[in-house]
Amino acid sequence: MNLESLSAQNYEEIFDKIVELKIPEEQIRNFLLDLNEANMPTNAFIGAISSLKKRMKTINAPQNAIDVCGTGGDKLNTLNVSTAVSFVVAAAGVPVAKHGNKAISSNSGSADIFSELGIKISDDLVQIEKDLHEKKLSFLFAPFFHESLKNVAQIRKSLGVPTIFNFLGPLLNPANTKKQIIGVSRRDIMHKMAKCLSIQSPQTTAYFVHGFDGMDEITLTDNSYLLRCEKGIIFPEEIINPEEFGFKKVSLDQLKGKDPSYNAKKLKSLLEGEQSAYRDIVILNSAFALKLAERVSSIEEGIELSSRIISTKAAIPSLIL
Repeated sequence: MNLESLSAQNYEEIFDKIVELKIPEEQIRNFLLDLNEANMPTNAFIGAISSLKKRMKTINAPQNAIDVCGTGGDKLNTLNVSTAVSFVVAAAGVPVAKHGNKAISSNSGSADIFSELGIKISDDLVQIEKDLHEKKLSFLFAPFFHESLKNVAQIRKSLGVPTIFNFLGPLLNPANTKKQIIGVSRRDIMHKMAKCLSIQSPQTTAYFVHGFDGMDEITLTDNSYLLRCEKGIIFPEEIINPEEFGFKKVSLDQLKGKDPSYNAKKLKSLLEGEQSAYRDIVILNSAFALKLAERVSSIEEGIELSSRIISTKAAIPSLIL
């Protein structure tokens, strides 16, 4: 099978069979490994998203809701950046439909952090929608909304290597947010995900980001790539240099996380105003999220607002969901 020659429709039909286990498990394993060898063609992303979107549970979200979500898989084991950003952005009055999961390739995923902070991960769609509208923040636990993926969980685990499934999550937000910052652990995949989004969700505006250090965030150890996708149009790559926004570049050690308990404590200390490189990277990423959400008119204004939210502990109430 020439994977490069398959259409998006062909891939959708294949993924339909995969998630319904209508193909022998060994054949599914081989197909996923072959996709890796073929460097995951763009049509595979489009077809997979079409297949999984048909099966996901959804919620109604405010028109201005945003998601800040990464693919994971950068193997850098940093503190939880996008999760912290969610609290800051919500405190600025922007509804955040935070899509996430437990740790898969890192020490601590967003679901682990929410649990450590004592925030109940709900499967009540009414409550999730209510939190999003009233408290400006809700956590969308991926396994609850994407039950069809349970069928392939053990197969993926048995492979022991990342597959296309590791990159699909950010493109499958159950709130169908029209604004997203998507961190991607591979620069080449970032372009394929952007192409998929431009076709599947042409009304969505997204910032795809990838650090020069491989981080699936806007990093503070180096520059980052930014790929903007707006109304179905993908713009040329841009470079984000944190020094241009007044931040000092730091060593990766200053952003290293540990287990969920440690990371949750660091996140809480951050929201209580602790000065650190972690605070700086969260402010920088929050500023881009606030600009994307049109809450501010410039990154500089976003930095100022994010800094003020943290300094005044304005995001602390968001810890009580």
